[in-house]
Amino acid sequence: MRKYIQKNLCQKFCSYYKPSKKENIACKGFLVIEKLLKRGSNIPFDKTYEKPGDAIQGELIREMCIACSFYENGCDFVQKKKDAPPCGGFMLSANLLEKNIISIDDIQNII
Repeated sequence: MRKYIQKNLCQKFCSYYKPSKKENIACKGFLVIEKLLKRGSNIPFDKTYEKPGDAIQGELIREMCIACSFYENGCDFVQKKKDAPPCGGFMLSANLLEKNIISIDDIQNII
């Protein structure tokens, strides 16, 4: 499952993903997508670069990012450093929310 998600989420959506690193992936977006898949959700991994709307971004930051281990001192996106992009899990989750494939309740039930 993890290798599938790395290939379809991290490699496609995340500008921070470094395949040569041997560390466990710990961003909250990855973990949310992993749990949704384990629960049987049908998650399409269609690559989109649409910037999520401000409302969706705000909800995800409040509900998902705050629970992420990178939030406090390692998230350039949340800290708004030089137009840093969000992680791949954030991008995919935002697009899934905007397309009504998942809901914020789905994310809250996982976190």
